Amino acid sequence: MTFDDLDARFPNGLVDAELTGIALNYHTRTASMELNLRTNPPGSEDADEYRSAILTIRSFYYFSIDPPDPEHLSSPLHGKVIVDGLPEDVKTFPLSAQFTDGIIENAFYCRFYVHDWNSFVHIAGPNAEFRIL
Repeated sequence: MTFDDLDARFPNGLVDAELTGIALNYHTRTASMELNLRTNPPGSEDADEYRSAILTIRSFYYFSIDPPDPEHLSSPLHGKVIVDGLPEDVKTFPLSAQFTDGIIENAFYCRFYVHDWNSFVHIAGPNAEFRIL
């Protein structure tokens, strides 16, 4: 599954998802992200209902977490880590350009903008598995 496949699967895409956990296993090169996201169409009665899901990338190429913007560290903590899933962008993460030449075309490339940190989590792998719990 590519990022575009995943994004098209849900009416709200991965906008305003809640990141609840990250697990990395460097031995198996497996990354898992636990998320709560809206799966119902905008405008429906239950549009703001969140469901738990797990995004898994096996044999990941990279998993990079940018440091938080220092100015955002002084703002009050909100308790939830809210992220927006976006396609990877070479302009904002130039390092990803080094990997794209040797990686299959339909690989999973994604970045999650972390609102409270004003920074990104970058992920790439041969594909992604997504499961609603």
